[in-house]
Amino acid sequence: MATEEHKRLADVVKRTHSLLRVECHRYGAKIAWDRHVARNDVLQEYAESMQKLATKYWTENNSKNGTYCRMEWIKLQCKEYFLNGGEEKFYNREQDIKRKMTLEKSSIAEDQQFENNQILMENKSQNFHNQRISILDVGSCYNPLNVDDTFNVTAIDLIPAVEGVFQCDFLNVDIGRENIFSSDMKKIYQLQTDTFDAVIFSLLLEYLPCPKQRYVCCKNAYNVLKSGGILIIVSPDSNHIGANAKLMKSWRYTLSKLGFMRIKYEKLRHIHCLVFRKCVCKDVGVRWADLQQFSENDKRYISEIEIFIPQDFQTISFKEKQEKINYVETEVANTFSELPFDNETS
Repeated sequence: MATEEHKRLADVVKRTHSLLRVECHRYGAKIAWDRHVARNDVLQEYAESMQKLATKYWTENNSKNGTYCRMEWIKLQCKEYFLNGGEEKFYNREQDIKRKMTLEKSSIAEDQQFENNQILMENKSQNFHNQRISILDVGSCYNPLNVDDTFNVTAIDLIPAVEGVFQCDFLNVDIGRENIFSSDMKKIYQLQTDTFDAVIFSLLLEYLPCPKQRYVCCKNAYNVLKSGGILIIVSPDSNHIGANAKLMKSWRYTLSKLGFMRIKYEKLRHIHCLVFRKCVCKDVGVRWADLQQFSENDKRYISEIEIFIPQDFQTISFKEKQEKINYVETEVANTFSELPFDNETS
């Protein structure tokens, strides 16, 4: 049975998501997002609510139900990839695929880049155990990964819930030659390209109301990742593994077109967990997408510049006075069921 506080916190999350999505449909994605990021009081309440839900209620429910914590899964994937041979394994796999791409010849510059990265890979594999894995945690209101000394975490969110999290709109942040901070070192205005070993999107993509915005975030992640770095995505879904298989394949297609290779996928009790590697040779990532064939029915899920979620295909009706969205399924926050919101909170 959910407590009154649990219900109240869940309602904050639901209300925030609903308002953002209804305004996206009314005014368009850009105006809706600009209105959203300007509501500091709403964002502060949302961040504080998410922190309390994650650190208290979700932890308790995970322990009670024997559910694997999403943050533990993320930490495990980072360590397996960077410290236990995963990076070398998938670099070699990428190299094997590149050799088989006989119909497409890469440029001399691309071949040289691949050779240079191989040298860097060998040097890094010798020294990585003495280094910290650099992570950009996007939408990290309370910086949960920072408790592990293995990681050097840059945590960002629209409005941080705790000290140590930078204020940053990853959807609209500049990406350039260097990191640019505010004078008080609390905000990030620009992120440096090719900087991070890993970028984390934990319950982030569903926050964004527009498929193009989700794509932009994935593209930004690609740009700030080092070659061979990984993008980890955790997405809520309490349905069985096949219920949204077409959408998971569409994500793989879109990210493949960006130059990512999917190297890990698990469907846990309430969440999809995915790891994508930024290929050293972009053509290797694109190759998977180019080999796919889709039925006419499946093509509505496929796009090179959009990332779809189930809510994009559901009927929406508006109630002018309440400023709410009614979905055919349960409210949007209930898709965050790894959280999990009990049925009593509906």
